[in-house]
Order: sequence, then structure tokens, then C-alpha cells
Amino acid sequence: MTALLTILLAFLQIGSSPQNTRCFLCHGKKDFGVMEDGKFQSLYVSPKQFSASIHGKFTCVQCHTDVKVIPHFIRPQKVSCLQCHFEGNTVGAPVKWMPEKYKDSIHAKALAEGNPNAPDCETCHTTHYVKSPSDSTSQTNRRNIPDLCGRCHIKQFESYSKSIHYKALENGMLGAAVCTDCHQEHDVLPPSDPRSALSAEGVVRTCAKCHADTLLMARADVPVQQPEAYSESFHGIALENGMVKAANCTSCHGHHDILPASDPNSPINPKNLPKTCGKCHPHADKNVAKGKVHIIPSERSAGIVFYVYTFFKWFTLAVLVFLFAHIALDLSGFIRRKHARHE
Repeated sequence: MTALLTILLAFLQIGSSPQNTRCFLCHGKKDFGVMEDGKFQSLYVSPKQFSASIHGKFTCVQCHTDVKVIPHFIRPQKVSCLQCHFEGNTVGAPVKWMPEKYKDSIHAKALAEGNPNAPDCETCHTTHYVKSPSDSTSQTNRRNIPDLCGRCHIKQFESYSKSIHYKALENGMLGAAVCTDCHQEHDVLPPSDPRSALSAEGVVRTCAKCHADTLLMARADVPVQQPEAYSESFHGIALENGMVKAANCTSCHGHHDILPASDPNSPINPKNLPKTCGKCHPHADKNVAKGKVHIIPSERSAGIVFYVYTFFKWFTLAVLVFLFAHIALDLSGFIRRKHARHE
């Protein structure tokens, strides 16, 4: 009798634009659902939680556009979030994250290949209870992103949870690197793809986004000159000139389990540097741990490198001045001799 009354009330309220209250007559019941392959599939949507979401001001049929009548006896098609969230749309949908880039991501390709565990929009943003990333209860809030990604990437999360980045995040430093800072949000690409933020060429720029940020590094009490120092090093210059096998940030510091040099398990701990450098330089020994690593030659803190750099800078300048002076004097003498012959 109750179900019959519900359907009757729904029919009586059908108009040209079905409202959410009519949808919740069925979908607002916690025990509402269907049987699929012998299992109960819930179709319940909490009216309260939906209203509190960023989509709460919209009607259900704005997403479920194929629902023309209520009750509907044909199962609606899966909603495409890109019908609103596409680059260039200015009607209420945020586009600064460019969700269309998801199409080229490793996640989208895995989904297209039939991987049932590959994430789509709903996996990260939820279906009906989408919240702004600025909301502390949102799955896509910075604080919650490692747990979100860790649902699928279990081993990576285990490594990351030991890192200096995760410990900083746990201590309330929301500027600490999380998964999306390195892997991007929608356009997650494999490191082998040159467009990836973690490609050989891209990883240095990715790390520099934080490590060149003066204010952020001051709060973390981390020196800010590392990116500049790397760009002036042999490795940085080699990479800049196309030698993709040259050591980059991850070659020495690792990937997910990044640890400070003081940690005995860190690959940049002085005791471990011979092994770390030995991956590329087979004859590396304990001498590689002597002296500073990230140095800027033009700064006195570089030690002897500063004096060698300064000597060659002024020596080169002196040679050029002498060379141009010699050319000028020679040219002047040539002109005087030419005039003397014509007199």
C-alpha cells in the first residue's frame, strides 16, 4: 500500500520540470534499490547530504537528462560530468582544473581498456555528495588526498606515509606535497610521457613549484636554493640540453618515501650516498659524501668552487677585454697606415 501511494503521489506531481522532491519520494528511502546479479544495489540518495553538496542547488534531471517522466521505468544512462565540466564553459561549472584532460590520463585509458578498478569522476568526487576541495570533509581536500589515492595505490601510500612530506602534512602543514602536487589532478600521465609532470624534464619543474617558493620553504625551515643550484650543476645543464638520463631530483631523493638526509634510511644520508651515486657512477666511494651537494657557484657558501668560479669569470672577462682592445688597436693602425699611403 505504501509503495502504491508513493507512486501515485509521484504521478500527481509530474510537471514540465520534475523537482528533486519527487525524485526523493523513492530515492530518499534508505531501503530503496534493485537486485542485480543476486545482490541488492542501493539507489538511496540522502536528501540532506545532497542539499549540502555543491550540486545541491540543481535538480536531478539537470544531470540525468534522459529522465523525462517520474516515476521512470527505464534505467538512466551513466551521467557524463563533462556535459557541464568542460574547458570554456562559463555557466557555473568550475573549469580551471580542465577536467577534459582526464580523457588523456592513464586512469581514463585503463577504464577504456575495461579495468573495473580504474577511477572515474565519481571515484574521487563521489556521485551525489560532491564537495568543494576547500571543504575539510571533502575527499579531494588536500588533507584527505593521500587517503583517497591510497585506496587503490596501497604500496605507494605505505611508502609516502613514511616520508617527510606526509609527516609535515600530519603536523598541520597543508602546503606539504600530496599526490596531486606531483602527479597532477586530472591529467595523470606516466613518467615515460614527456607531457607528464614526472617525466625526466618535468620532475625538476614539479619539485621547484614548492622548493623554490620562499614563503613555503621558510615555514618548513628548508633551504630554498636547491632548484637554482641544481639548474647550475652538471646534472641540470645536461638535462637542460636533452640528456634525459642525467640525474634529477628523484634519482637521488627517491619517489614516494622521501626522507631527510639525517635519516639513516634516506638515499642521501652520507652513509648511503656511495650507493645512490653508484647507480650512475659505478666507481663512487665514500668521497662523494664530502662537501656540499646543492651549491650555487656565485655564492661564498660554495667554498672553493666560489673562488674557482670567480677566478674564471674575471679571467674570461679580462681575456675578452684584451682581445677587443687588441682588435681595436689593430684596426686603428690599419686605418692610419691606409691614410698614410694615400698622402
